[in-house]
Amino acid sequence: MFCNKCGHAIEANASFCPKCGTPVGVAASPQVEKKLVRPMGSKWIAGVCAGFARYFVIDVTLVRLVWLCTVILAGTGVLAYTICWFVIPQEYSA
Repeated sequence: MFCNKCGHAIEANASFCPKCGTPVGVAASPQVEKKLVRPMGSKWIAGVCAGFARYFVIDVTLVRLVWLCTVILAGTGVLAYTICWFVIPQEYSA
């Protein structure tokens, strides 16, 4: 058996190529790049909370409640939301 990446001969029961370290015998899963974007569909004001919920894979209601607590208790939530609104890019669907 040979490594698909470097062509080096490897043993039949090996899990990795000894020369380049590439996994052998398993299909490589494509890596999905996570990006923090403001989605177009599920937004109330600017989509900042929905973007954070999608990025961290949690419920958007939980993110909105935490953000509301930062607005009420600390007072910094409004400024942080405004900054995120301008810094985080909007999602574009092709």
